[in-house]
Amino acid sequence: MVSKRPRVLLVAGGVSVFEVVSVEGDYAIVESIDKDAPGCYQFPAPVATLVPIDPE
Repeated sequence: MVSKRPRVLLVAGGVSVFEVVSVEGDYAIVESIDKDAPGCYQFPAPVATLVPIDPE
């Protein structure tokens, strides 16, 4: 289970880092940590595919 506000990759081997905003059931609302990225907005992602990463 993914807790609130960790940093994650969307899939194993992913490059972009996202932050979990909230978790509801099988989906988490995630947002890019790069606030200047084009199209930076929150969107749902399946919790089962998220890969937690160590904080920097």
